[in-house]
Amino acid sequence: KWDLHVHTPASFHWMGGKRLYEMTADEKEAAFQQMLDTINQSDVAVFGVMDYWTFDGYLEFKKYVKEKGLELKKTVLPGIELRIESPTNYRLNIHVILSDKLSEQNLQDFKHCLKLRYTKRPLSDEALKEIPKHIGNDRIRVLGFDPNNMSEDDLYMCGAKAAEITRESLEQAIATIPKDTAFIILPFDTSDGLSRLNWKDHPLAATDF
Repeated sequence: KWDLHVHTPASFHWMGGKRLYEMTADEKEAAFQQMLDTINQSDVAVFGVMDYWTFDGYLEFKKYVKEKGLELKKTVLPGIELRIESPTNYRLNIHVILSDKLSEQNLQDFKHCLKLRYTKRPLSDEALKEIPKHIGNDRIRVLGFDPNNMSEDDLYMCGAKAAEITRESLEQAIATIPKDTAFIILPFDTSDGLSRLNWKDHPLAATDF
C-alpha cells in the first residue's frame, strides 16, 4: 500500500487543530511523534507528504526523527500540493511527488522556482499574503474574508486559497532537480480535478504536463 496524500500541520488546509507555526516546541514534538508512531504502525509501506505550498512539514518531521535518533520504518516522500493555471473556470489541483533522495536545498530550489500567477513572485508565505491585493474585493468575499478587515493570517489564508502557479515555472522547477526525481499527479474525478475541463476546446491541456 502507498498513501501519497498525507497532510501535516504545515499545510494551510490542516484541519487537525493548530497549524505548525502556532505550535509551541513541545506541541511540535508531540505532533511529530504522533506522526512517526502512526507511520511506523501502519500497514502502508510508502507515504507522500502532500502539504499545500510548502515542504516545511516534511522537512521538520525528518529533522525531528534525525535529531532524536528515532527509527522511521517506512519510506516517506516529499511532495507539494499546488494549484496551477489552466483553461478552466475552477481551480485545478496538481500533486508533485519527489524523491526522498533530494536534499533540503534541492527542495528549496524547486520551491523558489515556482512563480505565482498574479504577482510572478517566487512562492513564499510573504508572496501569498500579497495576492489579495491583486484579486479584487468581490473575489476576497467569495473566499470568505472581509476585504476591509484582514489580519496577517487572513491575508495568508486568502492568498493560499486563491493562488495559482504558472506552468512555465513548474517546468523550470523540475529542471532544477536531477532527472527522474519528480512525478506529477493530476487528479481526474476528485476535488478540483480534470473531469470538468472542456476537452473539446482544450484537447491538449492535460498533455502539456
